[in-house]
Amino acid sequence: MWSVAFSPDGSRLAAASADSTASLWKVGDPEHASQVGGPLAGSSGEMFALGFSPDGRTLATGAGDNTVRLWSLPTSDMTGRIGVFRPDGRVLATAARDERVRLWDVRRSGRPVPMGEPFRPGKGDVRSLAFSADGRTLAVVTGGRAVQLWNLDDPKHPVRYGSPVALRFRFADAVAFSPDGKVLATTYDDRTIQLWNVADPSRPRRLGDPLSGHKGYVNSLVFSQDGRTLASGSADGTVRLWNLADPGRAVLLGAPLKGHLGAVNALAYSPDGHTLASGGDDNSVRLWDITNPAKTSGIASLKGHTEAVVSLTFNRDGRTLASGGNDGTVRLWNVSDPARATAIGQSMSPDAKSGGFLAFSPNSRLLGVSSGTDTIRLWDLDVDRAVARICSMTRGVLTRDTWREYLSRLSYDPPCDG
Repeated sequence: MWSVAFSPDGSRLAAASADSTASLWKVGDPEHASQVGGPLAGSSGEMFALGFSPDGRTLATGAGDNTVRLWSLPTSDMTGRIGVFRPDGRVLATAARDERVRLWDVRRSGRPVPMGEPFRPGKGDVRSLAFSADGRTLAVVTGGRAVQLWNLDDPKHPVRYGSPVALRFRFADAVAFSPDGKVLATTYDDRTIQLWNVADPSRPRRLGDPLSGHKGYVNSLVFSQDGRTLASGSADGTVRLWNLADPGRAVLLGAPLKGHLGAVNALAYSPDGHTLASGGDDNSVRLWDITNPAKTSGIASLKGHTEAVVSLTFNRDGRTLASGGNDGTVRLWNVSDPARATAIGQSMSPDAKSGGFLAFSPNSRLLGVSSGTDTIRLWDLDVDRAVARICSMTRGVLTRDTWREYLSRLSYDPPCDG
């Protein structure tokens, strides 16, 4: 190791190595430092020097091959392995390996801002997070086998609601709020689902007996937009729909949805409530017509992932579905017509297993993705905005002389104006 340098805000450390690479590390919490992405390679000689620009967005490296390289660094990285957007899309809650929850102001996608101090929501690691529809309550399932509700009226000063509610689980840790915020669904290791009345978040009360029927752990829970149906995905390879017209007397709707050749890991409702997407261990995404929850039918099976599909999310207009797999990729699907769903472009790699977090922001073209150990990154999928950003950074680089050197057979026509 020849040289090290801290970023101006002290949150990152860059190191230059004799193996001709530089590495970037998150050190905001020194006890839980983690590498950001892979090594920065490209030089043919040992890297001897490096330094950050004053704004921390560019890293310069100097190598023994007499070259200096400039690296554009991601500025939207946040600490966490799982997360959830507040329904208005302005705040993101993340949970990291240090067993703490962090809240971020993400109104400026390129510059997330921490809100207050990280807080420990309970005993043990954080397994799952869910916001109520009004964004005022955050449910946190912890490894201490409990769910704790938090008041986030002031995100900079979270306040605990009452005592944690004990849950019977070691592995089944799914959680979901109903759209009206009055019902919370949790899972138990005995393959059942428990509904809770959380109209008063400080005094959660059980609603009826646990919902039984699955023959494997319940991995995913999601409410329909009208709150009258709960979908559950299980390790038994099925999806079940539950009628919650009376949450205290929930009943199964129709027959279980079968088609996956392995565990069902993820579920997502389309915004119009007509389509349910499921992702499973068989590497596939399946689309189901649930316009009438009592008479469902399979629409399509989407192939492309080479390992289990573990996360799903629809964008706000329901025309795009994103899927994350254990193959380390995220895929986008055009589901404007679910029966003729097609892949959009090539798969995208977030540099890590994407199962921890994958979600479209409710009010924008942002896609939040797990992108490395304890790292969550926001991707802006607005093409016009991406073009404008690229052109603002590269305008004037492709001169007539450069064009003539590399593209001599083509007439001069730079992609960016000016």
